Amino acid sequence: MSGDPIKFPIDPDNGMIIGPDDCHYDNEKQVFAHAVLGMCGCGDPEEAYNFIRGALMLADRRDNLRDRSIPWIDLEKALAEAISNQPSAAAHAFLHLLDTRGVLEHGGSVGGSWTTALGNQIIDAGPVGTELDHDE
Repeated sequence: MSGDPIKFPIDPDNGMIIGPDDCHYDNEKQVFAHAVLGMCGCGDPEEAYNFIRGALMLADRRDNLRDRSIPWIDLEKALAEAISNQPSAAAHAFLHLLDTRGVLEHGGSVGGSWTTALGNQIIDAGPVGTELDHDE
């Protein structure tokens, strides 16, 4: 996905929304949760979705662009505070992120996830020092 807004075409046969993954959904929130964010229905998907939405709200700079007098927040600090206030929701959302990136997979619950071959490859590569610096 490119970050561009998505369209919500309606299937004329059943009135359901057709998501970007060609699956059918009852509402836009389901499209965002499942087709865009890659969440399944395990655990507490509503809590994870609302946590992610809250994080996006912290990053929403539209008001700052309209009114330069609104202070620009430090997003990392604000998100760290949100994580400390909702650690379970943050962990649930983070596990789904790792799952959608292909480094974890799960069965009945994302809390019981295990590493994939790609996840194991990252572990086996070892920790990072300055190898990610591009200025060398």
